[in-house]
Formats: sequence, structure tokens, C-alpha cells
Amino acid sequence: MIVLIIVIVVFAALGVLFIVSFVKSKGLYDDYVESLDKKEYSFKDLIPIGLFINGKFNARKVIPRGIYKYSYIYENEIKNRISELYGVKYASYYLMIHNGNKTAVSLTLAAGAALLSVITGIQGDKVNCMFFLFASFAFLIGMHFLLDKSLNDKIKKRRIAIQMEFPDFINKLTLLVNAGMTISKAWEKIVVDNTKDTPLYNEMSYALGEIRAGKPEAVAYEEFGRRCKVKEIVRFVSVIILNLKKGGSDVVPMLKVQATECWEMRKNAAR
Repeated sequence: MIVLIIVIVVFAALGVLFIVSFVKSKGLYDDYVESLDKKEYSFKDLIPIGLFINGKFNARKVIPRGIYKYSYIYENEIKNRISELYGVKYASYYLMIHNGNKTAVSLTLAAGAALLSVITGIQGDKVNCMFFLFASFAFLIGMHFLLDKSLNDKIKKRRIAIQMEFPDFINKLTLLVNAGMTISKAWEKIVVDNTKDTPLYNEMSYALGEIRAGKPEAVAYEEFGRRCKVKEIVRFVSVIILNLKKGGSDVVPMLKVQATECWEMRKNAAR
């Protein structure tokens, strides 16, 4: 009887929180979630609930200062992962969406598990009642860390996609530079002629936009390498920056050597 009362209280608390947040968030965050991909965010329609709850919940007031410090460090780590996936420019927005999604998913699943706990408890099935009660608390806490971990999988896929496409790019660049183009002109031609929507070409296009806006080439290329976070691209960036500083015609042989190495990288990435 006591267990059933606890289960009902837990379900009532989660249910009330869900319903109130759903009603209060209605129409408030439509502009925030409208452009999100349903395939990437399965709970897209419920994200406003998470955004509303997170907006009302001030962690600094609830969590002790000692623990909050580690929470702040962890949050920065998550933001760094999101910055790699979506770019520094949109990092704050996607961090907000990611946190809203975590809250919405964990609350929805926890409320669902609590409902099943109530139903099985009323039916007298104590084992499943306790199981679903435990599952409710597990969803409430564990889904946050599980969805954070999913960022690592996305980053891994992104880096592999860059590794797979980079050899083609460096071959094109080598051919154009060997034909007499400067690296910046060859880079621009490759980006302008490109029709693909991929992580590598998105980063290249971003770098080109920065150069056109007045950022020094060396700085734009260096930041491009840091954003990609692929060691072969970091080495490539070092080569072209050295060429910008010293000049000379030895850049083509160096690019050819790296192109050969990158094809091996691509084979390893494919495996």
C-alpha cells in the first residue's frame, strides 16, 4: 500500500509538471524549434516543454556551490562538443536546444514509466510496479547523460565524413595550384564549384567567407583546421600557412605527398 502511494505521488508530480509545462510553453518557442530536423530530434514537438522548465530552473540557486562548479565545467565540455558539430556561431543556440531536448525526453519517459508503475501497482504486480518506478527515476537522470554521450557519436561520424572527403579536396587543390593558381584562388574555386552539403565543404565555405570579410588567410586556415579536428587537416593547414609565409614552389610536392597519405587515411576511415 505504501509503495502504491509513493508511485501515485511520483506519477502525479511528474504528470503535473509535464502538463503545466506543456500548457505554459505553448507557442512560446515555436521559432526556436521550427527549423529543427525531426530525424535528429525525435521529440522535437516536446522540446518547448524542456526549454520552459530549463528557463524556470536556476541550477545555481539549487545546486551547492561545490557541486555547481563541476556542473559548470561539464556544461562547458558539452558546449565544446556542440561547437564542433554546429560551429561556434550557433553553439549557444544548439546548447539550449540540446538541454531542452534532454529535459523533455527525460520527463516524458519518466512520466510514462511512472504511469506504468501505477497501472501495475493497481493490478497488484509488485515486481513490475517497482521495476517501472526505478525506470522512472533512471529515465529522469540517466537520459541526460545518455543524450550527452550521443554527441560523441555525432562527432565521430562528422570526423569520419571529413576524412572520407578530404583526399578528393586535396587532389583538386594540388591540380589547381600546379596549374598556376594561388592556394586562396584554388580554395575559392573549389568552394564555389561545390554542390555538396557536407561538413568539410561547410567548414571550407565558412573559412572563405571569413577571408572575404577581411580576416587574414593564415588565421582563417588555422581556425579551419581547429574546427575540423582531424590531424591530417591540421598538418595540411601547417603546409599552406608555411607557404603563405615563405612563398616558393615547393608547396606542390608537399601537397602531393600529403594527398597520398590522405588516401591511406581514407582507406582506414572506410574500414
